[in-house]
Amino acid sequence: MSVPKARRGQGKLEVLTKAIELADYTRQICKAEKIFPKRDRWNLTQRIVNEALEIAMHIRKGNSIRVEIEEDFLERRSHQQQATESCEWLLTMVDMALRDPDIGVDGRRAEHWTGLVMEVERLIAGWRKADRDAWRKKTV
Repeated sequence: MSVPKARRGQGKLEVLTKAIELADYTRQICKAEKIFPKRDRWNLTQRIVNEALEIAMHIRKGNSIRVEIEEDFLERRSHQQQATESCEWLLTMVDMALRDPDIGVDGRRAEHWTGLVMEVERLIAGWRKADRDAWRKKTV
């Protein structure tokens, strides 16, 4: 018997799943020549793709750290912070692409894309809070 969607809890690695979804969507949209012309590949498009991949990489790295001592907690927190910073930078570059008349990102795609980034940011914030709460309980 399955649990109704409304009663399901958030999966522990939902943030990683969403980050991979974001990276996949970013790669797909950026390789479409009708949206991102080849002439923009190296000055903006590649940077956008790399930033989306960085988000997933930092989430994966942070999640791989088993927190047993304070240094572990701080290293994990650093990866969470870097992933959040990459989300902000990605949003900035998507905004730049949206403003460029030579790049064909339409409003619908931009809304979906930014929604994915903001969802990843929200999930990272929840992960950080859960880690902070768990660390406080462990150190008390």
